[in-house]
Amino acid sequence: MITGLNHANISTAKLQETIDFFVGVIGLKIGPRPDFNFPGAWLYAGDQAVIHLVERAQPRTPDGALDHISFTAPDFEAALARLDQLGVPYRWSEIPSGFGRQCFVKDPNGVTIELTGPPA
Repeated sequence: MITGLNHANISTAKLQETIDFFVGVIGLKIGPRPDFNFPGAWLYAGDQAVIHLVERAQPRTPDGALDHISFTAPDFEAALARLDQLGVPYRWSEIPSGFGRQCFVKDPNGVTIELTGPPA
């Protein structure tokens, strides 16, 4: 029935700042977006639009159920080095039972973004 996660949608009053974060820090790329009658952007990982941004004067208040969005980071060390180079605060840890490593950062809207890497 389900073959994968299609995208996450973030409502923001900081559209350009949010685009800059996901492109400059996370490494997504701006790509094609339907001609909606409201401003926004679609950000891609490869050929998949994984983050949809919608600009609103007042972002919707999240219901608190969504904790974070995770992206796979195959070169985990390079991801941490990039965060260090850009001065982006983060916290990282080993995932128990040898499942890999995880790093958490906040986007400009306060959304928690996880980078998930392979075991060391």
